[in-house]
Amino acid sequence: MLKRFFLIVIIITLFINSSLLSQGVGGSNNGRIEGNFKFLPIPYINYNRSIGFQLGALPMAQFNLSQKDTLSPSSMAGLFGMYSTNKTYFLMGFAKLYLDEDNWRLTTAGGTGSINFQFYLEVPIDMWVPYNTNMDIFFIEGARRIYNKIYLGLSYIYLKFDTSTDITDGVFTNTLNGLGLKATMDQRTNVYYPRNGFLSNVQYFTYPEFMGNENASNKIEISHNQFFPNRKGQDVIAARAFVGLGFGDLSFNQQFIVGQGDDLRGYSQGEYRGNYMATVQGEYRWNLNESKFGFVGFFGLATVFESINEENNGLILPAGGVGIRYIVSEDTHMNVGMDVAVGKEDWGIYFRIGESFNR
Repeated sequence: MLKRFFLIVIIITLFINSSLLSQGVGGSNNGRIEGNFKFLPIPYINYNRSIGFQLGALPMAQFNLSQKDTLSPSSMAGLFGMYSTNKTYFLMGFAKLYLDEDNWRLTTAGGTGSINFQFYLEVPIDMWVPYNTNMDIFFIEGARRIYNKIYLGLSYIYLKFDTSTDITDGVFTNTLNGLGLKATMDQRTNVYYPRNGFLSNVQYFTYPEFMGNENASNKIEISHNQFFPNRKGQDVIAARAFVGLGFGDLSFNQQFIVGQGDDLRGYSQGEYRGNYMATVQGEYRWNLNESKFGFVGFFGLATVFESINEENNGLILPAGGVGIRYIVSEDTHMNVGMDVAVGKEDWGIYFRIGESFNR
């Protein structure tokens, strides 16, 4: 099974490398608002099978740091607050800044929260295990364009987890300090709603003992997101391939989870998690003529290895669904929306800010 997994890694890596050597779509990114500032007061209403109904707010803004710099996309900053019916809550701030004719990109986020979730443990108890994690997070990344649309970035992440479960006594504290190196090629025609081009990332994160980590570990994430215009540029076909590799003594909270982030909608209960994960996905984005509304349909496959449940290793996990979109910023075509997805004996409802396959 592990040989099959690394074959997937090689194929995706070769696919990304071929993209890096291509000419791409050329030109500068189109993701700039009219004027200097646009405020977007976005409510947050969501439902998750594991954490219940969620209510919150996501006030955010798009802005241009320099009117003379017409090549940089508009920057973005905001706050996010959420509370759910199972007493999960989260509060964070975030910003993505585009500087100096898009030669520099700065990303930062920080927040705190308490997450009541679960995992499935087959041996020896064969049951779902509820757990609570109080989490603090801080992340910062600076990226510099080194050639054409290739960026090289350095990052730092701080994570503190206080985790307790229903089958163990006490609270387990895990503090992580990580350093990251990221190579990106960004040939999207719009950083907020790409209709053409691609976004490829290769990211390495290390958590060494000399930075105060109790156990050394490393993670590698490889992704390729491709966008194809359709119906004379009105609609978009999007595709994503992702591989996550964990090495060393990974903690429970460092594992890859199917259903987390963009990989893979349709799994909301956290059953499938492991030190290695691979996904492939496709999505059709149908934009109605002369309307702010649109619809999406999507399908994907995922698999994990070195799972906490051996029977899940190498298991092919399909998922698919549909969603609705509404444009909240016409200048950049930034969307909000809701997706409904079904996986293997699982399903989920997802509130979205922006589109999938865009990181």
